[in-house]
Amino acid sequence: MTAANSLGGVGSGIDTTALITGLVNADSGTLDALKKKQSSTSSAISTLSDISSSLGSLQSAVAALSTSDGVGSYTGTSSSPAIAISTTGNAQSGAYSMSVTQLAQSQRTYSNSFLWANQALGSSGTLSLQVGSGAAASISIGSSDTLDQIVGKINASGTRVGASVLYDGSEYRLQLRGLDTGKDNAITIGQSGGLDLGLNVPANTVQKAQDSIVKIDGFDVQRSTNQVVGAISGVTLALTAVTTAPVDVTVASDSHSLATKIQSIVTAYNSVLSKVNTAAGHGTTKATNSELASDSTLRGIVNRLSTTLQTVSGTGKYNSLGSVGLSLQKDGTLALDSTKLAAAVTADAAAVSALFAGNGTSTGVMSSLSKAIKTYTQTGTGLLVQHTSDLQSRVTSMTDSINREQDRLTRYQTQLQKTFSAMDTKVTSNNSDMGYLAKLYGTSTG
Repeated sequence: MTAANSLGGVGSGIDTTALITGLVNADSGTLDALKKKQSSTSSAISTLSDISSSLGSLQSAVAALSTSDGVGSYTGTSSSPAIAISTTGNAQSGAYSMSVTQLAQSQRTYSNSFLWANQALGSSGTLSLQVGSGAAASISIGSSDTLDQIVGKINASGTRVGASVLYDGSEYRLQLRGLDTGKDNAITIGQSGGLDLGLNVPANTVQKAQDSIVKIDGFDVQRSTNQVVGAISGVTLALTAVTTAPVDVTVASDSHSLATKIQSIVTAYNSVLSKVNTAAGHGTTKATNSELASDSTLRGIVNRLSTTLQTVSGTGKYNSLGSVGLSLQKDGTLALDSTKLAAAVTADAAAVSALFAGNGTSTGVMSSLSKAIKTYTQTGTGLLVQHTSDLQSRVTSMTDSINREQDRLTRYQTQLQKTFSAMDTKVTSNNSDMGYLAKLYGTSTG
């Protein structure tokens, strides 16, 4: 409110400022109620935003188990650092005996030696470089070019060949090196027009391009790199050294990694449940915000998610989350029995994968759970999104109402100030007249 005139009541002796303030405050009930309602609604919007964020975390945790690769958790072990192993979700349990007979490498070829790297070589012509069956690059070399300048031209040629200068303490050599390993990336070098850097001297090729060869249970597997992918489903072998003795490699299911992912779902779900119960009230616990007390949208979230978590998917022993150790407790929270999960994975890893991610004939529970979450969080159409939008519209509408009520009270206060000011002026005038009459008649009587 605008402060009333602090000098009010000088003539009348009445504290009109306090009187006006009291009258305005007495008429401010509607404004106070609107402000309180708006504050409560704004707080409800913030609460819904927090719940939406928790649903987003749950969605991320669910997505991590929505594919067979995500569900399938395997671990690989190797008896030698010469063969490192990593696995993906579509791996399968197995055991293998391996040996590395050859590592993949790129070609390295040197030129003849020169006394200087930064002086003209005095030799000109064309240097041709071809990697494997690719197109050859022709590089023009002038008689004034130095080794350093030739290196620059090669590196700028766009071929998968790198160049540098090697100094052995007394002489300089040009080094050509393939940027890719594998026999199909061997470098064919041509020198014409009088150019001869010694690059075609057989002894100057100190390393030939070759593939890696790893023997797996007696079968040779050849790759252009030292990363062997596809030989064993879902397994990558990283070859680091030639071996002199067999290396034992095993792939086994890893329920611990799967349990970690499932625990993320448990944590996220329980967070959503706690926030919904706190906001809307639960049992004897009152809602923290009257705007959300027993809110149907919030209750719908919990009901929809809990129902989906109990979905039966497929047939057989492991066709529900409860059968693999993930179940709802009496208080509504979600909990994981890691021992039960490990037993299920050991007994039938494929069935566990199908339960979570589906298998082409049945829809995985995670897919159904993801759809349930999107029902509330989908941009534009999600029920929680629309509920938030409705509350925001109410806040906007209440802002307009508050402004109108504020304007009304301001006008009321202004009118009171005018009324009391006129009264005060009248009383002052009357007092002046009374004083004059009293003085007049008092003198006359005397």
